[in-house]
Amino acid sequence: MTRTGIALVVAVLTAAGVRAEGLPSILSEEGQAFLVGLRAVEGEADPEPVSRAEPRKGKSSKRAFLLSALVPGLGEWYAGSKKRGLAFLGAEAALWGMWVAWKGKGKDLEGEFRAVADEHWDPLNYLAWRGSAISNNSSITHALPCSTEVVEVYIPARNEWMQQQQTSGLGSAAFGGCAPSEIQQYYELIGKYDQYVSGWTDLVRGSTGNAAAPADVDSVENFHSERRLRYEDDRDESNRFLKRASTISGVILINHVISAIDAARVARGRAAGADEAALRRRTRFALVMQPWVQTRVPMLVAYKPLD
Repeated sequence: MTRTGIALVVAVLTAAGVRAEGLPSILSEEGQAFLVGLRAVEGEADPEPVSRAEPRKGKSSKRAFLLSALVPGLGEWYAGSKKRGLAFLGAEAALWGMWVAWKGKGKDLEGEFRAVADEHWDPLNYLAWRGSAISNNSSITHALPCSTEVVEVYIPARNEWMQQQQTSGLGSAAFGGCAPSEIQQYYELIGKYDQYVSGWTDLVRGSTGNAAAPADVDSVENFHSERRLRYEDDRDESNRFLKRASTISGVILINHVISAIDAARVARGRAAGADEAALRRRTRFALVMQPWVQTRVPMLVAYKPLD
């Protein structure tokens, strides 16, 4: 028993010494490293920190959107795509140039044909025809727009204007408080519809070519006015330019919207690391003049390059 007890004590002490000093491992260095890695996975050791790439800081897509919504191309320039910005800005400048030119031309022609109407279309002649027996039996009579203002304000102003031998038109002030849309209708109708032919001062009977009095008009097809025909052509030309300007104003608005959307996409693409070549492969837009009937109209074309 005494020998057995001594052997146990020696075994315990020996085990304690082994634990304290450590025994040489039967595993290679690679095996030991593998076991250490397993312990790290199981939580016995703190894992090494994993480094993550920082997200690239780019321009704000919201700010780019707002900048191009105000001034097309400004958002693209802010986002770092200067060529795209210049393209949208150039399109904006060209569109405004076209708008100013066509609006100005239309307004100039409008002033010219209105001056012709002020001089050569006499509302008193038309009112005399409307009060005649022939007119009362006709179904084509039509009241003048701003009829009250024409009688009370325009006719006295026109008489004074004729006495002064003015060359420029009377202007909207001669219609008193009449709405601009009604004034526009006044000048539109007197050249557009046949029933107003009696107001033109060069009224002639179609069958003979002789001058005719307003009350003689019994059928508008049988009476003509050369000034009225020229007036109608001038009015139509003015309207063509004004309609073109109106169309361009819509294209300008579209340019703002497209540029704003494009600027936001460019800003997001730049933040994601897209280069200029990748941005060029996106959908492109172009403003072209397309034939339409007998004229050309601006059209916005969207396309995507295949290269």
